[in-house]
Amino acid sequence: MQTVMVLTQVTGCEEIDRQRAEDYCRYAAHKGKIPLSPYLTFHGIFKDELGGTVEGILLSRLMKKVDGIWVFGFEQGEARKKREAAVQKRYGAKARYFSHPEIGRELLAYAMYSEKLIERLEDMEGC
Repeated sequence: MQTVMVLTQVTGCEEIDRQRAEDYCRYAAHKGKIPLSPYLTFHGIFKDELGGTVEGILLSRLMKKVDGIWVFGFEQGEARKKREAAVQKRYGAKARYFSHPEIGRELLAYAMYSEKLIERLEDMEGC
């Protein structure tokens, strides 16, 4: 299975940011990927004034190791196209952009069906 880094927009509200990162990781898992979220892994671990720098270094090293970089946001229409172009420019060919409004129904469905995820993951292991 391929690994994907799941990048989310940080709002500053810990509860919302954590929930979105979890939802997007669940989405990636249902798509047959192993999700890695820097927000869930690194955010808040390094509490001193250099914590952001440490997180940035770890993030850049992790980006080199993953198979894909999935960026999630809320833009639609022309704003989505601009955001998608910016994501490609910043992260390169590994990157894909997902708009929350476009995948919202899938996110809801995936939150409710862990049994189907287990079946999918077991099926994928045979590949």
